[in-house]
Amino acid sequence: MKNSILTIVILTVLVLTSCNEISKQEKPAETTNDVSDSKMENGVDVLTGSWVQPNPINEKEVQGFELKKDGSAESINMATLVFKKWWVENGKLTLVAESIGNGSSSIDTTIYEIIKNTDKELELKQGDYIEKYTKK
Repeated sequence: MKNSILTIVILTVLVLTSCNEISKQEKPAETTNDVSDSKMENGVDVLTGSWVQPNPINEKEVQGFELKKDGSAESINMATLVFKKWWVENGKLTLVAESIGNGSSSIDTTIYEIIKNTDKELELKQGDYIEKYTKK
């Protein structure tokens, strides 16, 4: 009788311990709007600001976005793509923009891997495509 009670207690402890480990593994990572990340040199201060690249239609102009400390974003010389907000999570920059054109609009959320982030250069990767920006 003592052996069967001891066996039940041991099995119960093992099951509870297993369930606790599984729940720890399944817990989603906390999201944050704090842009300090190990891949970035100075966190918010380095990423915030105006980031531009040459306009492919007119080489005399630049286009891009401004990332503000409060998480909002604005477009630079892009009338049909209006940036709204941004955040960084796990080394990835998420940009939310409203695409406006032909009498309709849609909200697009794009996630980029941050390849390079210094006080003067920003490189973002999405799939095989890399976009390079300089700080204005």
